Amino acid sequence: MPEKFKFTQKRIDDLPPPEKGRKDYYDTDIKSLSCRVSSTGNKSFSVTKRLTSGTLQRVTIGKYPAISVDTARKMAIESISQITSGVNLNEEKRKKRYKAITLIELLEIYLKDKPNLRDASITDYTKKLNQGFSDWLNKPINDINRDMVKAKRNSFTGGRDNKMRVLRLLMSYAHTTLKAIDTNPVDILTDGHLWEKAKRKKRKISSNNLKGWYAAVLNLKNEKAKVYLLLLVHTGLRDTDVRYLKWKDIDLKHNSLIARDTKNSTDFTAYIPSQIQPYLINLHTLAGNEEFVFPGKGKDGVMGIPRKPITQVCKQSNTEFSSHDLKRTFLTIGEACMLSWSLLKNLANHITDNDVTGGYINTEAKTLREATQKIADYIYQHAELNNPNIISSQSPTEK
Repeated sequence: MPEKFKFTQKRIDDLPPPEKGRKDYYDTDIKSLSCRVSSTGNKSFSVTKRLTSGTLQRVTIGKYPAISVDTARKMAIESISQITSGVNLNEEKRKKRYKAITLIELLEIYLKDKPNLRDASITDYTKKLNQGFSDWLNKPINDINRDMVKAKRNSFTGGRDNKMRVLRLLMSYAHTTLKAIDTNPVDILTDGHLWEKAKRKKRKISSNNLKGWYAAVLNLKNEKAKVYLLLLVHTGLRDTDVRYLKWKDIDLKHNSLIARDTKNSTDFTAYIPSQIQPYLINLHTLAGNEEFVFPGKGKDGVMGIPRKPITQVCKQSNTEFSSHDLKRTFLTIGEACMLSWSLLKNLANHITDNDVTGGYINTEAKTLREATQKIADYIYQHAELNNPNIISSQSPTEK
């Protein structure tokens, strides 16, 4: 049974701390008022009362002796009145606390609330927020209004919608989850039809350019960049899925690899065609005891996108491309090899559950392996590489 007595300054002063945990005492004058004593000697007043919904709510009034017994009773009466009228005081306190947060604090809270967010996404959100809103980082989010959002977007010269999408994500979280803002100011871009219509890129390495492109890749002295590009074009994986590969997830005996926590939040098994197995084996020899296949000096331990080597390949082959263009190249070649649509989606690690027919197809590993090899054979045929010689004494360091 909880201990009850009439609260006085002396009685509260004399309450002993429990040996461990905490102990609650209840006032006989105001039955909902309690004093909690912890093993460290801290004492705090609280009100415990049921909301009109029936949910039991405990609201901390303040610490003793900063708040006296008389003050605690007055605050308790006011709190009880509000709870009785249906006010969730803890929710109101939480809202009040969040209403004062800054944009950079909002990002920190969001990231903490999303423990399974990919490292690449965290890096991307942080980078775009710093690039586009460096002058807003210490600004309270409640001071950011619709006109400011519109003006900020108009001030950007490139990639503006990508930056605004990060702001929209965070402000939507502040509005719907934290209840820290009454409306999302970024909605002005939707209301005013100001978002630019996304243009799907179509750039790829054409069959006619494969020979020059492949030769330029093989001429790279940066062994890590070479293998990185070869994996992209031969597996159709995304940039981050390749750069964050770990040696423990590569099975050179069975020629497969596992990309962890991919864009659709799954682990994905891809297959390594015979043509690039020697390159991976060679890189593994050079890597020593590295954890990552492509280690780097960044805080996450992996190399960044090897832009200098990519520029070298572009110049030497007279072919412009990006890392993501190689995924498009892989799938386009897959179509040229007469692979089915559902098989291409599986190779690309695209979700098939939202397709009625796709939901019934569970593609076998053998089928995926053979399809990957078929694409690799096509590439080598057009690159005119029948028996590539793998001789490399290069250090895997980035250049």
